[in-house]
Amino acid sequence: MSELILIWAVLLVALVVLAGRRGVGGPLVFSYFLGLSLIHIPGALIYLDPQSIAPSFTETMLGFRLTVIGMAAFVVGVVLARPGPAAAPTVPAEEIVSRYAPHVWPLIAAGFVAYVFFMGRASAIPSGTALVSSLGSLMIIGLWLLFYTASVTENSRRTLSTLALLPLLPATTLSAAGFLGYGIYWALSGVSFLFVTLRRRFWFYVGAPLLGLVGLSFFAVYFSLRVILRFLVSTGGSLSDRFAAITQIFSNFQFMQLDSPILVLAVDQRLNQNYLVGYGIEHSQNGTVGLLYGGTVQLWTLIPRALWPDKPEVGGGGDVVSQFTGIAFAQGTSVGVGQVLEFYMNFATAGVIVGFFVLGVLLMRLDTGLMRAMRGGDTAGVLLWGMPGLALMAPGGNLVEIIVAAIGAMVASRILIAMGLFGTGAAQPVQTPVPDIAE
Repeated sequence: MSELILIWAVLLVALVVLAGRRGVGGPLVFSYFLGLSLIHIPGALIYLDPQSIAPSFTETMLGFRLTVIGMAAFVVGVVLARPGPAAAPTVPAEEIVSRYAPHVWPLIAAGFVAYVFFMGRASAIPSGTALVSSLGSLMIIGLWLLFYTASVTENSRRTLSTLALLPLLPATTLSAAGFLGYGIYWALSGVSFLFVTLRRRFWFYVGAPLLGLVGLSFFAVYFSLRVILRFLVSTGGSLSDRFAAITQIFSNFQFMQLDSPILVLAVDQRLNQNYLVGYGIEHSQNGTVGLLYGGTVQLWTLIPRALWPDKPEVGGGGDVVSQFTGIAFAQGTSVGVGQVLEFYMNFATAGVIVGFFVLGVLLMRLDTGLMRAMRGGDTAGVLLWGMPGLALMAPGGNLVEIIVAAIGAMVASRILIAMGLFGTGAAQPVQTPVPDIAE
């Protein structure tokens, strides 16, 4: 297991060196890599100890090995799709600030209101959920603009104050929906954007391991108390009661070692997608189940509900996982297929390699357009490239739901641009090349 973790670390370093140029690198690429690592690396770490009480060593090893293969293909795709050394022209810092400043807080406010107040009601409108869900990402885009203006003006105080806002993202998803995952992925998107815009990254390298260990301890406490919070959400409990439940998570926080039974249980249940992949591999190779050959993504699922009001529900990740792995989940348990398992259940290892390679190319292309728009002071372009990209930041989700969300984000971004709410074009560029810095 330790050798596979080392290979994963090498892949991360390769991503930083080859696709992490300041002001040009890919925040979506890094966010996806970290997000997928979040549901695979902790599950591998708890099996480093030969005496671990975790029960699925063989399956975790099988699944993690396939994950590393997929991530290698992902990095290759990213590197091949990265922009050349000649960067697009940039604009003066003052012009960047003047273009973005009027939109920052309206974007954050619009995203917050859409997610907290409208998300639960969107299902009453055909295709409403796909459109409204993408509007929550406006919070992230607003934070990106704050980070970028801080970077071009070298305002470290603004950088730190914006960084301090990131914990509010998981707090928002916890209080509104009772789930931590979306907020964590949003926070990772913010951190990844900050990483590719910073000139000095020393504190990132020093602080990341410690933050990771603290985060695992926090997750273990959250895992043991989440039922209370979800009960309050499902029964319509007041915001004050929900925040009181969240406060209990912090008040019960304690730092845990990797061999802590509480932490091992929490990680193995929710941050170890490897063993699901491993069981899927075993069942496929012994002939218990057959490959689906694209059966998890059927074309009819992409038809908007606005055009097909009676379209069957899209999703069912838990059922798909149970059928392919042979694992029965308790009723009401939320189980995401995850891209590693879904690529495998369709076309085996070849599907994992090709799927992640294509995903790496796609995210790097989106990042290229996003950072070109960001350097040009083009808020509309940031929406056009950023909203669909953020919709793809769900490495533990189902491909159908992710594709539908990305399509909804594309439509929503064009509606916002057509309405002229957040800018309509780029500033006049100045021919100043962006330095090619790999740190």
